[in-house]
Amino acid sequence: MKSFRTTFSFKPCDKGIQHSSKIITIGSCFSEVIGARLLDSKFNVLVNPYGTTFNPASIFNLLITSFTGKPLAPDLYLNRHDHFFHYQLHSSFSATSIEALEKKIEDTRFKVNEQLESATHLFITLGTAFVYRLLENGSIVANCHKQPQKYFSKSLLGLSEMMEGFNAFYQNILLINPGIQVVLTVSPVRHIKDGISQNQLSKSLLNVLCHQLVATYPEVYYFPAYEIMMDDLRDYRFYKDDMIHPSLMAEEYIWEQFQTAFFDEDTKDLVQHVDQIQRNLNHRPFNPQSQAHYKFLLKLQELISLMPENLDFSLEKQSIEEQLRLF
Repeated sequence: MKSFRTTFSFKPCDKGIQHSSKIITIGSCFSEVIGARLLDSKFNVLVNPYGTTFNPASIFNLLITSFTGKPLAPDLYLNRHDHFFHYQLHSSFSATSIEALEKKIEDTRFKVNEQLESATHLFITLGTAFVYRLLENGSIVANCHKQPQKYFSKSLLGLSEMMEGFNAFYQNILLINPGIQVVLTVSPVRHIKDGISQNQLSKSLLNVLCHQLVATYPEVYYFPAYEIMMDDLRDYRFYKDDMIHPSLMAEEYIWEQFQTAFFDEDTKDLVQHVDQIQRNLNHRPFNPQSQAHYKFLLKLQELISLMPENLDFSLEKQSIEEQLRLF
């Protein structure tokens, strides 16, 4: 009997990832999941610096403004409960004045641009092709910031519109970093608030967009996170209780497939050692003052000392030293 799964293979990325790589992730919450995994494994990665951004138009616009220095639209600031937000950014960007918010945006943009100029890999995760536009000026917003629905109109981005947005971004990024590896992926998170059929339509458009871009730019790579979730795992036991987000088990599996796509054997081996150290650090001893735990901490210190010097274990070392001082 065949197993109750449909596995499939895909071509690994020609430009793999090592711990010497410099990475940035941007887009939907799946970018944060993969970015966090890379960060935990001690890679040099800037994780979703602009916060969760779902639609391609907003993602490409944020990337373009990062390296062109063009300010975000001045008429898209809003004041809600004595805090200022910007419609082109996630709600994590807020401040008690426009000036303070502008400073926060500028600091983030500087950090993003600095990473983009020397990055080896840029991961873009697209969440939905649906966008909301402000009725007063037609601007696409990245976040509605809990404003009344009557302020917005909802529409589906066209394929040509999304292609143009990517082309404008890609031609610009190649001018400042021609060697960067751009990786596209469609988020496996289901946007069922749009409706089941509408979500399928949206994801289909994003899938077609990615494959057309790979056909146009062979150096762009597509990682099939959405296909892994929908066709390989394909079962509600791989979702969280909300039936929308992948479960921890699904994230683990997609992370394994990610490693197959981007890591060589030496990198995989190093990641396993790093992960083991992290698991040991998260271990809660039955008796923190026992001689056995003391020896455990000393062994952990020894393991960290054997790690490559370019991996930053400063926080872990500090945690161990603090525990050892209690003996």
